[in-house]
Amino acid sequence: MSERKNKVGVLSDHRRVGKRFIPPFFQTSGGLVEVRWIDTILPELLWLGLLNDRCGLEKGAALSVSMTRAALRSKGQENRILWAATSAFTSLTDDQKTSIVQALKASGDLEALRYALMPLCQFYPECPFIFIFGSSPHPHPDPPRAGLAWLKAVLKTLFDRWDKPGTLVQANAIYIAFVSDILKVVKGLSLANFPAVADFPDTEESKKIASGCRAIVTSFFGGGPLYDMSASWPRYFWNRGLELDPCEIQGLSDE
Repeated sequence: MSERKNKVGVLSDHRRVGKRFIPPFFQTSGGLVEVRWIDTILPELLWLGLLNDRCGLEKGAALSVSMTRAALRSKGQENRILWAATSAFTSLTDDQKTSIVQALKASGDLEALRYALMPLCQFYPECPFIFIFGSSPHPHPDPPRAGLAWLKAVLKTLFDRWDKPGTLVQANAIYIAFVSDILKVVKGLSLANFPAVADFPDTEESKKIASGCRAIVTSFFGGGPLYDMSASWPRYFWNRGLELDPCEIQGLSDE
């Protein structure tokens, strides 16, 4: 009996349809819509890939969570926000941005975040993360073109969402969802042992967890209450990229 009550409690915010329980982020009036990895999700999660590449997987994840917790403290949890998305940071007021910077200084994470996100803010002046630099990005230790080359190199590793770099970026997004309390997992599901995703793709368990991460990330961005489909950042990102370095990329899989 107690086990049954616990299950009901965990699923209390789900809507039952027949034998299925629909989680909150699927409960939208218009339902989910198609969302493309390269067009929309990749630009939103790119900052996580930059952190992973510049600082290592463990430190990169820790820095993203530090940023998330600072945002949660400044804005509060009255609104459920997908802090893994770059666009989420456009919702901050000036006072909230100041509070986040102060919190990151106190935690000792500000300079590492600046170092990793510098090229993104330097070449994309409308990037929502630019507030962590004050009035303008600080000089980068690498030559500007080297910073742009690195940014492009990291981006290239993330085009395939099924490969390890793209998969772990999506796992970072899930980690942020756990931290910000917008995602809960029932005991016994593969995601309940979420840390094992770090072994991807070397174990069957990590592959199952990775598959779950990809599915949930798609649902987050697919028209649910956590993400504004009209967000301007993805479109700006690609348009600005063409200004910086016109190119044609072929043979990319978006499935």
